[in-house]
Amino acid sequence: MKFNVPCELEYEVRNDKVRFSIGDLSTNWMGKDDPFIERIETDNLNKEFMLKHLTCEIKIRNALDEGIALFKAEKYSKAIQKFDEVLFYDPEYGLCLLNKSFCLRAQRHFVKSLRYYKRAIKCDGSLKDIEYNKVLLKEANNERDNFPKLKLNIYVGDESFSKGEYEKAVASYDRALMNPSKFKDKILSKLLNKKATALLRLKDFENAYSCFKESSKVGANDYAVFGMGCCEYELNLDVNAKFKGLLDISKRQMLRQILILNDLGYFRESLEICDFLAERHFRADELYFALTDARNVAILQIDAEKI
Repeated sequence: MKFNVPCELEYEVRNDKVRFSIGDLSTNWMGKDDPFIERIETDNLNKEFMLKHLTCEIKIRNALDEGIALFKAEKYSKAIQKFDEVLFYDPEYGLCLLNKSFCLRAQRHFVKSLRYYKRAIKCDGSLKDIEYNKVLLKEANNERDNFPKLKLNIYVGDESFSKGEYEKAVASYDRALMNPSKFKDKILSKLLNKKATALLRLKDFENAYSCFKESSKVGANDYAVFGMGCCEYELNLDVNAKFKGLLDISKRQMLRQILILNDLGYFRESLEICDFLAERHFRADELYFALTDARNVAILQIDAEKI
């Protein structure tokens, strides 16, 4: 059996299983119809950085397999850490989203589990499981019906946010925040970030900035730093020092950070983040081309300064 993969990639076939390798790096054994094979087909790899893209795909697949093994061993928190590593690389990795749903369900976080299941089948319809969906929907409804009032307000806020109803989301988060002392610091900072993000979507930059700042005071977190920087930029203020460095945020948020830094003339700081992201994103999509353009701008400006 032949696969439409780069010639540099070796593979072994054993019965109905296949394993791919390049140098010292190899995948685990998988079925011949595994969707991973489509990901590493020549036509789906970045032509300019084919070997780097291929290597990254294999490493990420191995991280996914590690996460699945940890899930089977009932080490759910560690499994989720692995799945989050995969989802940073590709937020639409359907099989990973599905397995994170399994983990969250095992932890009895049924509402969150349902959200990840819905994301999984949206990204990959072949993962749809009618029976799992039916059981999980019932469990999520039961969990939601038994939410304490504070948690219910957060849930309603999240649902409103997902629908683009940001004013309603802010109102729900405010109801939850009427008793901030009832939250642990980590939960409180996340809730403040939720409210601040909704305010950011409403272009209420001053209140969003105050909210992000409060979140940062409650507990240091990179998302609040990112949010503060976005607000400072919109308010024509200089961005905070931490915003100029690498942050633990999503790829799209990093791209936003890069564009702001370029616009403010912090080209060296921008290039550092560009280089970090360029080693972790090869799929030739909208983000890739925007990143390439932003990186070229930073390099040209740095070179111009040397003249």
